[in-house]
Amino acid sequence: MEEALAECDQINATFDALLRISQIEAGVRKLHFQPLALDQLLLNVVETYADVAEDNRQSLTAGQIDAATIHGDKNLLKQKLVNLIENAIAHCPTCTAITVALVRGEQGLLKVANHGPGIPENERENVFRRLYRLDKSRSTSSSGLGLSLVRAIAYLHGATVSAANNRPGTVITFKFGPPA
Repeated sequence: MEEALAECDQINATFDALLRISQIEAGVRKLHFQPLALDQLLLNVVETYADVAEDNRQSLTAGQIDAATIHGDKNLLKQKLVNLIENAIAHCPTCTAITVALVRGEQGLLKVANHGPGIPENERENVFRRLYRLDKSRSTSSSGLGLSLVRAIAYLHGATVSAANNRPGTVITFKFGPPA
């Protein structure tokens, strides 16, 4: 019975995530946009998850964090960062360094990087598809929706998102438009 309840909870979570992605893609959440200090949000999330990474014998630190105010949905942007950090913690071995950075230049760049096993080049675009999981993560309880949600949130905020080689590891980069 407990196993069936756990499976039902997983199914409900998957449907909730799919619904959230659909709402984001439809632009419904733009109603919640307001001026937001992205740098402060980022520092708060890193501070919150640093202990989680440490408990997993990993490190989570803030790299260069430039001041940046954007017009956005605080809860969605926080969810995006949390998804990426939780993915790095869950899919990287112990002793992995995870770094978050926010660099303002010609375009704003938000980066979440790790020195874990990385994502193969031919899979880097696929990981953003709904319900897609790499072969090595198929044994986890993941729904394969976390990075699709991340991409939908990025697009809603006028950003693009990509995965690249961090030599070693992976870096997920968000490119925002030019600073205001």
